[in-house]
Amino acid sequence: MSEILESFDGELRTSNVGILFNIYREEKKSMNDRIQYENFLKSNYPKEYDNFLEFKTKVKNQTPNIKDLIFSWLDGKTEIPDLELFLVNE
Repeated sequence: MSEILESFDGELRTSNVGILFNIYREEKKSMNDRIQYENFLKSNYPKEYDNFLEFKTKVKNQTPNIKDLIFSWLDGKTEIPDLELFLVNE
């Protein structure tokens, strides 16, 4: 559970950036792992998951290739994507 709940901005709450990285990390293993992780979030943290989906939509609209950037980092081909890519206008 520690990989799901992460401290963010000094508060104990779900980090949308952390969830996004975890979802893509699980997808790199297998699509089934990603689905299981997302189902776990939906079942145990429905409010946080809904907030995450809004965040993910905004990030993907702002940076359409975000998944490719994260996969490239997970493969060790690039540095971690610039955190400014995850700053979305509320």
